[in-house]
Amino acid sequence: MKHLLLIGALLLSFSSFAGPGGGHSHGHGHSHSKKSISKEKTSEIGRYHVERLIKAGKIDASWKSSTLDKSEKKKFGKKTEWVVTFDNEKGVKGKKLYIFLKLSGEFVAANFTGK
Repeated sequence: MKHLLLIGALLLSFSSFAGPGGGHSHGHGHSHSKKSISKEKTSEIGRYHVERLIKAGKIDASWKSSTLDKSEKKKFGKKTEWVVTFDNEKGVKGKKLYIFLKLSGEFVAANFTGK
Protein backbone atom coordinates (compact mmCIF):
# COMPACT_ATOMS: atom_id res chain seq x y z
CA MET A 1 0.00 0.00 0.00
CA LYS A 2 2.89 2.29 0.84
CA HIS A 3 4.34 1.76 -2.65
CA LEU A 4 0.99 2.46 -4.30
CA LEU A 5 0.70 5.78 -2.51
CA LEU A 6 4.27 6.67 -3.45
CA ILE A 7 3.71 5.83 -7.10
CA GLY A 8 0.38 7.67 -7.13
CA ALA A 9 1.96 10.77 -5.61
CA LEU A 10 4.81 10.55 -8.10
CA LEU A 11 2.43 10.28 -11.05
CA LEU A 12 0.37 13.22 -9.80
CA SER A 13 3.49 15.33 -9.29
CA PHE A 14 4.37 15.01 -12.96
CA SER A 15 1.31 17.06 -13.85
CA SER A 16 2.54 19.96 -11.73
CA PHE A 17 5.46 20.42 -14.11
CA ALA A 18 3.20 20.80 -17.15
CA GLY A 19 1.44 23.90 -18.37
CA PRO A 20 2.27 27.35 -19.63
CA GLY A 21 5.15 29.41 -18.37
CA GLY A 22 7.49 27.30 -16.37
CA GLY A 23 9.97 30.12 -15.95
CA HIS A 24 11.68 29.86 -19.32
CA SER A 25 11.14 30.77 -22.94
CA HIS A 26 10.84 28.30 -25.80
CA GLY A 27 13.04 27.89 -28.84
CA HIS A 28 16.35 27.87 -27.00
CA GLY A 29 17.62 24.59 -28.35
CA HIS A 30 16.90 21.94 -25.74
CA SER A 31 14.46 19.07 -25.94
CA HIS A 32 11.32 18.76 -23.83
CA SER A 33 11.06 15.00 -24.37
CA LYS A 34 10.64 12.95 -21.22
CA LYS A 35 13.37 10.61 -20.03
CA SER A 36 12.96 6.89 -20.44
CA ILE A 37 12.35 5.04 -17.20
CA SER A 38 14.43 2.05 -16.10
CA LYS A 39 13.36 -1.54 -16.61
CA GLU A 40 13.14 -1.93 -12.81
CA LYS A 41 10.74 1.01 -12.57
CA THR A 42 8.41 -0.54 -15.18
CA SER A 43 7.60 -3.45 -12.84
CA GLU A 44 6.56 -1.00 -10.07
CA ILE A 45 4.41 1.02 -12.45
CA GLY A 46 2.98 -2.14 -14.02
CA ARG A 47 2.01 -3.47 -10.59
CA TYR A 48 0.36 -0.13 -9.76
CA HIS A 49 -1.79 -0.42 -12.91
CA VAL A 50 -2.72 -4.04 -12.12
CA GLU A 51 -4.04 -2.82 -8.74
CA ARG A 52 -5.81 0.13 -10.42
CA LEU A 53 -7.48 -2.13 -13.00
CA ILE A 54 -8.68 -4.49 -10.24
CA LYS A 55 -10.20 -1.57 -8.31
CA ALA A 56 -11.86 -0.28 -11.48
CA GLY A 57 -13.41 -3.70 -12.11
CA LYS A 58 -11.58 -4.12 -15.44
CA ILE A 59 -9.85 -7.32 -14.34
CA ASP A 60 -10.75 -9.88 -11.67
CA ALA A 61 -9.30 -9.80 -8.16
CA SER A 62 -7.16 -12.91 -8.74
CA TRP A 63 -4.67 -10.63 -10.54
CA LYS A 64 -3.66 -9.24 -7.15
CA SER A 65 -1.52 -12.38 -6.67
CA SER A 66 -0.14 -12.37 -10.23
CA THR A 67 3.59 -12.63 -10.83
CA LEU A 68 5.77 -10.47 -13.01
CA ASP A 69 6.82 -12.43 -16.08
CA LYS A 70 8.97 -9.86 -17.89
CA SER A 71 9.39 -6.27 -18.90
CA GLU A 72 10.76 -5.39 -22.31
CA LYS A 73 10.82 -2.66 -24.92
CA LYS A 74 8.87 -3.43 -28.08
CA LYS A 75 8.48 -1.51 -31.29
CA PHE A 76 4.96 -0.87 -32.61
CA GLY A 77 5.23 0.85 -35.98
CA LYS A 78 7.39 3.90 -35.34
CA LYS A 79 6.82 3.94 -31.57
CA THR A 80 8.68 1.98 -28.94
CA GLU A 81 6.90 1.11 -25.70
CA TRP A 82 7.53 -0.85 -22.55
CA VAL A 83 5.47 -4.04 -22.32
CA VAL A 84 5.17 -5.38 -18.78
CA THR A 85 3.77 -8.91 -18.64
CA PHE A 86 2.12 -10.52 -15.61
CA ASP A 87 1.14 -14.19 -15.22
CA ASN A 88 -1.93 -15.46 -13.39
CA GLU A 89 -3.00 -19.10 -13.66
CA LYS A 90 -6.32 -18.20 -11.97
CA GLY A 91 -7.17 -15.43 -14.45
CA VAL A 92 -10.77 -15.48 -15.64
CA LYS A 93 -10.37 -13.72 -19.01
CA GLY A 94 -6.75 -14.68 -19.63
CA LYS A 95 -3.63 -16.07 -18.01
CA LYS A 96 -1.28 -13.27 -19.14
CA LEU A 97 -1.86 -9.55 -18.75
CA TYR A 98 0.11 -7.07 -20.84
CA ILE A 99 0.55 -3.52 -19.57
CA PHE A 100 1.76 -1.07 -22.21
CA LEU A 101 3.68 2.02 -21.08
CA LYS A 102 5.30 4.89 -22.91
CA LEU A 103 9.08 4.93 -22.51
CA SER A 104 8.54 7.71 -19.96
CA GLY A 105 6.32 5.37 -17.89
CA GLU A 106 2.88 6.74 -18.75
CA PHE A 107 0.08 4.19 -19.13
CA VAL A 108 -0.98 3.43 -22.70
CA ALA A 109 -3.17 0.33 -22.51
CA ALA A 110 -3.64 -3.13 -21.02
CA ASN A 111 -4.93 -6.33 -22.59
CA PHE A 112 -4.67 -10.12 -22.61
CA THR A 113 -3.38 -10.43 -26.20
CA GLY A 114 -0.11 -8.48 -26.12
CA LYS A 115 -1.06 -6.62 -29.30
